[in-house]
Amino acid sequence: MIDLKDFTPTEILIYNYLVSHVNEVAKLSIRQLADTIHVSSASIMRCIKKMGFDSFYALKFELKQQSEKAKCQQFAKGFDTEIFTLNREFFNRPLLQQYSQEFKSFKQLAQEVNNIMFFGIGTSGILAQYGARQFSNFGINAVYNIDPFYPLSDRLKQNSQTIAFMLSVSGETSQNIDQAVRLKEKKFHVVSITDNSYCTLAKLSEINFAYNIQPEVIKDTLNVTTQIPVIYILESLARNFAS
Repeated sequence: MIDLKDFTPTEILIYNYLVSHVNEVAKLSIRQLADTIHVSSASIMRCIKKMGFDSFYALKFELKQQSEKAKCQQFAKGFDTEIFTLNREFFNRPLLQQYSQEFKSFKQLAQEVNNIMFFGIGTSGILAQYGARQFSNFGINAVYNIDPFYPLSDRLKQNSQTIAFMLSVSGETSQNIDQAVRLKEKKFHVVSITDNSYCTLAKLSEINFAYNIQPEVIKDTLNVTTQIPVIYILESLARNFAS
């Protein structure tokens, strides 16, 4: 906060114009500004010096920075009741501590297998594709399957060298559960990401990552629970395993 007690009446006039017309000031030269406010260029420079700036350019740069920051804050505020609020609780947690054991267990498991297959249905299917791509980006052999009824080839049967990475918000979808049971019977290592750790899929999993976000369902059947925590977990796992 600038103390205006040492400012002359003219300098206070200049100061008030500068801080209340940021966009206009950014487009003007000091001479044009002087003509607009009806003061001298020297008066403007004296005001700028008292504000702590060495030049008119330095003032304009600072005003521009403040303007951009205010725009970003206003933009974020518009979404505060949307994405930011939904995910604030998750990212306010000590996540590295929360998932430390799961990260460690997954890294150890992943080093003992040859393949990772991602499974998901609907939105989780899209994230299964994303997860497979992220792991592939880091040189890990990863593929995805978004069809729970797709027949696995004979060479994948009884395969203890493959992680079945399953994504499901509720962890209670019958197709996901049936698929997890079949994969466990074939000796796959089942790893899952679910909204909570007490769902059926989590209990069927060798390793489970639960993000514990308030579920959100619209039109009685459409689950629109935010999936940003899932993306965080997938990317963290891919980077953690590649490191």
